[in-house]
Amino acid sequence: MTPCALFAAALFATAVSAQEDFSKVEIQTEKLADTVYMMTGSGGNLGLSVGEDAVFVIDDQFAPLTPKIQAAIAKLSSEPVKFVLNTHWHFDHTGGNENLGKAGAIIVAHENVRKRLSTEGFIEFFGMKTKPEPQIALPVVTFTRDISFHLNGDELVVTHAPRAHTDGDSMVRFGKSNVVHMGDTFFNKLYPFIDT
Repeated sequence: MTPCALFAAALFATAVSAQEDFSKVEIQTEKLADTVYMMTGSGGNLGLSVGEDAVFVIDDQFAPLTPKIQAAIAKLSSEPVKFVLNTHWHFDHTGGNENLGKAGAIIVAHENVRKRLSTEGFIEFFGMKTKPEPQIALPVVTFTRDISFHLNGDELVVTHAPRAHTDGDSMVRFGKSNVVHMGDTFFNKLYPFIDT
């Protein structure tokens, strides 16, 4: 398969996943370091920092998966999610914002993510309109360049990646754990999809 065909297939799969039967999706958890985990399901991978200070979640996939994600997190901690960081504004990374916001999570993202989520938009590649998200689903903490979190014995440095997949992309580096969560600034074995 050529790189272009592989890229087109991946984008088609992403569009189709928006109509997926989420009842069949299983959330898988993998421990990466002492307090750092990765979860997979449908959509972008989730990153987690879980410890005595807080449950910090990077991205939250699709709204119908929130109960499954919360159940998987409950196996790691009895505490609710305190922070959700969106690496960008696309629906497979922010779909659970409303549910987790209602559950009390503080949503954090680059300021352009809040702008994109709060207004009507259009993803040209998919020919897809997006509607403004409700207030509870919007980031309440925004940043322009970077922001740091000192949690669970680690320093999480969140850095904006300008001119990347979207205009609001962020990457998260777990300093002590030596782990990086790149959101969609990196596609494994694919060319990047630019939507700025």
